[in-house]
Amino acid sequence: MKNYQRSLAAALVVALALGVTACSNEKKKGPAFDTSEKSEAQLKAEAAALYRLARKDLDSSQWQSAIAYYEDLSKRYPFTEIATQGEIERIYALYRNSDSDRALSAADKFMREHPRNGHIDYVLYLKGLTEFYRDPSFSSMLGVQSYLGDVSADSRAFDNFSMLIQRFPDSRYRSDARERMVYLRNKIALHEVGVVRFYVKRGAYIAAAKRAEQVIAQYPGAPATFEALELMESAYRRAGLNEQADDAARLLAGQPNPGAAVLDLGGTEKAPWWKRLLGGSDNADVPDSTAVPPPEGTTPAAADPAAPQP
Repeated sequence: MKNYQRSLAAALVVALALGVTACSNEKKKGPAFDTSEKSEAQLKAEAAALYRLARKDLDSSQWQSAIAYYEDLSKRYPFTEIATQGEIERIYALYRNSDSDRALSAADKFMREHPRNGHIDYVLYLKGLTEFYRDPSFSSMLGVQSYLGDVSADSRAFDNFSMLIQRFPDSRYRSDARERMVYLRNKIALHEVGVVRFYVKRGAYIAAAKRAEQVIAQYPGAPATFEALELMESAYRRAGLNEQADDAARLLAGQPNPGAAVLDLGGTEKAPWWKRLLGGSDNADVPDSTAVPPPEGTTPAAADPAAPQP
């Protein structure tokens, strides 16, 4: 009998506890949890207001705050035209903020998710610029090239510009991308010649000659190939391979000497350092951005000329 009473008491306690919990849950339902959806017009207005804040900071070169606004825009209003626009401008802001890894990651993500977007050429251009300006050394800006330097970013920039030209032959960035490709090709060739010099200095003449041959084959017409031919002839002679050295000498005789002026980075400050290396005009106006119009109804105030313009 006692066991029965104890079981009954326990059951009552459990029932009471469940009742209290149910009441508590009922109290939580109501005005405190508003599940009503906002209208499409309200959401569009909120997204436009947030976009204007982001664009205002972008136009004022406040890169970090602009990036934060764009990220918030994508999280709160995904799959909208204005969020897509914000993703493009965020890539630009990351590039200008020298946040290379995040800029490249954002660009790759955008191209995966929006392969048919009308501004893919611009995204490729930004990828190229991001690699092009990645951690430029003071010595490279003075025109001092070193075989010890890393040219992997230069190679990736070249590939991005090349893809831009191949996929979008009518792109407004095609001309600038091509000029940068010429510069990068010459720079990489010069880097390779530096490796050849290193081998010669160490007495590895056969290795030096073979590396010089690769430079000549891979970068025909580059100014550095003249020195590559000189080093190849010298390396073969020092290795006692006079026949190969004579062949190199005949090739060398038919090549014009580009001279050191080709690689001179001197000139006025108006032209970019890489543009001066190509012998560009002092008044060269090389774009580092593009016109990507904002969605209708979100046009911001007057912007920095360097930023994407409406």
